Amino acid sequence: MREDFLLRLMRALIPFGNIMIFCYVWALYYNEKTFAGFWYRGMLICASLYILIYYAFGKLYHAFKINIARISELMLSQLLAIGMSDFIMYMVCYLTHMRFANPLPLLVAAAIQLVVTFFLIKINKSSLAKYIPPQSAIFIYGARMKLREEHIETSAEQLMNKLKKKHSDLIDIQEICNDTQEGSELVKKIADYDAVVLCHVSQKLRARLLAVCAEKGKSVYVTPKLEDILLMNYEYSSITDTPLLMLPARRSGYRGKRLLDIAVSLLMLLIFSPLMLLVAVCIKLEDGGPVFYRQRRVTLNGREFDMLKFRSMIVDAEKQGYMPAVQRDSRITKIGRIIRAVRIDETPQLLNILKGDMSIVGPRPERIEHVQKYTEKLPEFSYRLRVRGGLTGYAQIYGKYNTSAEDKLKMDLMYIERQSLLLDLQLILLTVKVIFMRESTEGF
Repeated sequence: MREDFLLRLMRALIPFGNIMIFCYVWALYYNEKTFAGFWYRGMLICASLYILIYYAFGKLYHAFKINIARISELMLSQLLAIGMSDFIMYMVCYLTHMRFANPLPLLVAAAIQLVVTFFLIKINKSSLAKYIPPQSAIFIYGARMKLREEHIETSAEQLMNKLKKKHSDLIDIQEICNDTQEGSELVKKIADYDAVVLCHVSQKLRARLLAVCAEKGKSVYVTPKLEDILLMNYEYSSITDTPLLMLPARRSGYRGKRLLDIAVSLLMLLIFSPLMLLVAVCIKLEDGGPVFYRQRRVTLNGREFDMLKFRSMIVDAEKQGYMPAVQRDSRITKIGRIIRAVRIDETPQLLNILKGDMSIVGPRPERIEHVQKYTEKLPEFSYRLRVRGGLTGYAQIYGKYNTSAEDKLKMDLMYIERQSLLLDLQLILLTVKVIFMRESTEGF
């Protein structure tokens, strides 16, 4: 209880500090000096509005997950949350007085907020490391699976390495075992740890271990099975006195999705057109080759189309056959390294979206040979073709370039089963953050 209270208190310090700085600058400059008397008429309303906006963007960008995210990611999240909130409040200032005020005070306030936030995050991180040790954990993986056994063992090893490498301050894996051991023996082992990680454990044993963890109050981390994801969108049905979970028939999208695609793609083309023109000129000047690169991809209902990209590799880079890009790939051009790093090479796909081949949000369209290959190993991979391929989505935001096909499939199915206008808007905003995260562009 003491550790949980300490964590909540430290989380609260960051938004509290940012809100106080904003309110002070707003009251000092925009109320008393520029708009006299505004403090008495609406300062409380403005402060409340800022709190709601900042908290909403902070939650969206995971700006308050101090115990999980790294300092660099937290600062990027805070930068986006503070920037969005301050900009919206500046526009409120304009709309309420019908004229633009000097933006310098808010820019100074944002800079101060970021500096204060950085020091608070540093203090919080050191305090967490000192007073809240990582959870001791046992890692249990499946070894009896008859299907895809080799892939699952690799997946378990990869997950374990990721937890040890990047989240050792959160989870301390002290014991590793597989599910060939007796269930009663595993139950005894669980009692000695704070948390349990279950990776592709057999269905029967997983149910037993989850019940034991719930009874003993243990934290549990579970890799979901594909059928778990398909049940995420259930609705409770009360047609009988027996509890029933009803899965509604999933369509290729929701009402208004195509309208959203057209509106957002047109707006983004308008915003990025000067940059796209500059990139096209640079590509042409570097080696005189074609500006665009076309790849045959698969979208809704298995239909094939040519997906557009700015060419970031040398001409005939795939003359010897398809080879995925790797770090420091010699085939990538000078301008290609820049546009790939910030994802500008993907912007021509806005034309694919206008044409109807793709959506703004959806599973990434795959090559024809990849669809055939993955479907043979993972029959559920064909579920992705129930919707149009997307420019961004769960797998593009939460995965990496070298995330396994099965893990990407799970992320894609999570989106397909939960797609809605609100979720699409959230993922579009989250994409802004991913563009600046170098880790998401890791090569094979």
